[in-house]
Amino acid sequence: MLSERKELFCFRCHGHSVYVDKTKSEGDLSGEAVLVNIQREFEKPYRHPIERSVLHRYGEMLPEIDASKPRHAACGDCHHHHLVTKENTMSGLVGTSKEGARVRITAEYELCFNCHSYSANLPADQTNKAEVFNASNPSFHPITAPGRNPNVPSLIPPLSPSSLIRCTNCHGNDDRAGPRGPHGSSYRYLLSRNYTTINGVEGPFQYELCYECHNRQSILRNDSFPYHALHVSLKGFSCRACHNPHGSTQNAHLIDFDRAFVTPSGSGGFGYTDLGPMSGQCALTCHGKDHDPAVYPH
Repeated sequence: MLSERKELFCFRCHGHSVYVDKTKSEGDLSGEAVLVNIQREFEKPYRHPIERSVLHRYGEMLPEIDASKPRHAACGDCHHHHLVTKENTMSGLVGTSKEGARVRITAEYELCFNCHSYSANLPADQTNKAEVFNASNPSFHPITAPGRNPNVPSLIPPLSPSSLIRCTNCHGNDDRAGPRGPHGSSYRYLLSRNYTTINGVEGPFQYELCYECHNRQSILRNDSFPYHALHVSLKGFSCRACHNPHGSTQNAHLIDFDRAFVTPSGSGGFGYTDLGPMSGQCALTCHGKDHDPAVYPH
């Protein structure tokens, strides 16, 4: 019964000034109302694709159980049009727990898991994030539970090893002065800060996202790994060459080697073994060197 497509209807109040002014002139919005421009965020190169919102069905079953159904995102997937409030933008919504159950949302990740966890139509290049963030894994960023590593010297206060973070700590608006939330971004993967996944010269901007929480000087000082500076600064390897920013189902310290840059060792070995604080073993080939295996500290 709406007068236009759902997202366009929302933009009458949450869009460019020309639409908002028209809505005010028609008496459908208070003249004193000050609303942020969400429409501008959906015009960025990386965004939730609400232009496909015609596929959204109120009361639909999520996560998607039919692999043949096209994926979509609509304003109504993340905000209940009647119950949303400024204090709780997820009010009235049902989410997906880390176990895959349908629950009334109490944590932000339960909303994200509606589409990014157990959906049967996940793209081939995406993983079930509920499995990656599972608290029984060797390591994970602390979305569903505090992390397992009690020693993370690079963390910037007030963050500590017992802290919890949210999906929107990494995914969201790249404009600090703009509206909050993962609507759109100028950076790939809908990230709020730059994060370079290819090898290159290290700098504050190249891993800006990582340095929001991890002190750059601490990393380059090798406070947590004796060869961080060698790999990241001198050899120019991306953080992603060794670490999966979501989590690892195999190794501690988010170790999940990117096979685009890291290959098996000369004898075919491939993997990482944690040998305790500041020590471990790698069997692989990277930065032109065969670790077959290499143990640190020497």
